[in-house]
Amino acid sequence: MITALLDQTVSKEDITYMHGARLIKTVVALCLVLLSAGCISLGAKFQPVELTDRSKALVIVYRPADMCNLTDPFYFLANKKEFASLGNNAYTSVLAMPGTYTIEVRNILTRLMEHMHQGSEIFKLEAGRIYYIKYHRICKIFAPDTNYIEEIEEQKAFSELSKMGYTKPTVEQLSNPDVP
Repeated sequence: MITALLDQTVSKEDITYMHGARLIKTVVALCLVLLSAGCISLGAKFQPVELTDRSKALVIVYRPADMCNLTDPFYFLANKKEFASLGNNAYTSVLAMPGTYTIEVRNILTRLMEHMHQGSEIFKLEAGRIYYIKYHRICKIFAPDTNYIEEIEEQKAFSELSKMGYTKPTVEQLSNPDVP
């Protein structure tokens, strides 16, 4: 019986078939990973919104797709309080009490560090207005990245937001403006 098993040989065709099948599985798995990378934001696509509560401001924050930190979320803070976590190509919206807010962006490494961030900007939010705030960056290979947080004009924001998925904010509203 053992001799019969030892006498069996595997043909070249069998070996080629096994390597080919393994190669196909590897290629399919790699394609699935690459196609899903950066698709963190699969929520509803952007639709223009109306501000129903005129005693507050509406803040729409978004992060266009980029190759830097492709799969890492970025954390958005208003006056040191986290209000959103956005993946690549994502947006969120949150109501805000009128006042001055310092909006910062942090990544997974700088999230818990007090004085490190990926960008910071001060915004004076007025009641009854909608603000489109964009975080974007310029990736550099041998130098630190350049990060921007800025208010964007409505039509340009609509054009960029139309390709993005919605992410639910981590708070109902921003209620901690700086008091002068």
